Amino acid sequence: MAAQTRPSLIAQGSPTSLAVMLPAAVAVAILVASVFAPSLVVEASRADFYLVTVFLGGGAAWLSGRAVASTWRDYRQAVIYALLLGCAVRFFHFALFEGTLFSLPHFVTDTAYVLALATLGFRAERATQMATRYGWLYRQAGPFGWQRGASETSREDAA
Repeated sequence: MAAQTRPSLIAQGSPTSLAVMLPAAVAVAILVASVFAPSLVVEASRADFYLVTVFLGGGAAWLSGRAVASTWRDYRQAVIYALLLGCAVRFFHFALFEGTLFSLPHFVTDTAYVLALATLGFRAERATQMATRYGWLYRQAGPFGWQRGASETSREDAA
């Protein structure tokens, strides 16, 4: 008898998988560093960091991650969009607040934050899709995951 392989936590859509926990940890770490050690992540001022990176870049990343997932495209496309958004965020810091355009540490920080939020947006939309489009197979397990097994409401609707 052939050995049965279990799908990875990422393939199962587990809300505690590395695909959810790592981006959430990165986003929280960058936000905490901006408060307690701003010299690590903030170039000019906290206000411009929060406006450009957190609000504009993070919001655009969340929406682009959701848009990629809603069209059933691959996660790699969300990563490409997040890298482009990281470049745009860096340019906005340069153009609006006289920041350094080619600053590798700040580019990495901005892009890591944008990539984390794009990933979380992608997972949030994919979890909703899996639960609504495949309701007979999956139910939503938190905002970022899905589990095998139909929800109770869909079973009651079927009866």
